[in-house]
Amino acid sequence: MTRYSISQDTRLSADVIKHAKQAQRKKIVINILSSMVTFIIYIVITIVFVTPFIYLLGNSFRVNSQSIWGNLFPVSWKSFIPYDGVTLKNYIQALGLDVVSRGFGMNMSRALWISLASATCVIISSLIFNTCAAYFFARLKFPRKNILLVYVLATMMIPQQVVIVPLFLVVRSLGIINTFWALVIPWYSSPFIVFLLTQYFATLPYELDEAAIMDGANLLQILYLIVVPNSLPGLLTVSLLEFQFIWNEFYWPLVAVTNRELQPVQVHIAAQFTERDPQWGRVFSAMVLASAPIILIFMMAQKYFFQSTAISGIKG
Repeated sequence: MTRYSISQDTRLSADVIKHAKQAQRKKIVINILSSMVTFIIYIVITIVFVTPFIYLLGNSFRVNSQSIWGNLFPVSWKSFIPYDGVTLKNYIQALGLDVVSRGFGMNMSRALWISLASATCVIISSLIFNTCAAYFFARLKFPRKNILLVYVLATMMIPQQVVIVPLFLVVRSLGIINTFWALVIPWYSSPFIVFLLTQYFATLPYELDEAAIMDGANLLQILYLIVVPNSLPGLLTVSLLEFQFIWNEFYWPLVAVTNRELQPVQVHIAAQFTERDPQWGRVFSAMVLASAPIILIFMMAQKYFFQSTAISGIKG
């Protein structure tokens, strides 16, 4: 009887070990397949997003438009790489550095400065007003402030095209239409940025405010000495988002600014599309120049962007 029990226990132990090994092998196979699927998805996403920019960058160095469209189909490496000659003429003309391009009204360098200046002014004003509003909603005790927050967030649901005419009338009544400030004043505050900063400020321990109040600090001192220094990743994140929004803005500058000297980069590029003589190499080079600042700024600030997302749960 004892010998039978020992034999049975041995078989049970062997079966348990066998099943454990099978489960382990199955788990390893599943992990390998999961990693392969994830890798394939990343490759597909990379190809989808990077391929257009590679095509844009490669064709911006081509000698003429014929070589651009002559290699478009069938798609091959010749569609992306300027194998038949490389030139910087397109970039020189896009920046308005020669007489010919200035005669056609191409002065990308001026448009870049206009976009950079307007984006900088909007970011500064946005950080001031949006930070104060977010501090009110996130840190101050006020009756029914959630109702006000819902009202602010409700304005996010209104499409820009719906308010473009009232906004134009307001800007015109202020006397700043067709001026540089028409690119800045309408965007001095953003409900989306207020919402993001409210979410971020709410993650800070309220004990910091209480300690500052006990030391005699007022509300503004708490904001600029306690909240802001502990929220730099979040502030950098919203600044990056605001910069991207203003830099890519097209519809409002097209309506509010008709002076070619004040046109930002996106409107300036669109003005180069003519049926008479479309210089695609020059337009492609202008698109590369317009994309470069956004890419460079994100690469330099991505550490703070991901840090802010991880801490506050902001989904940009």
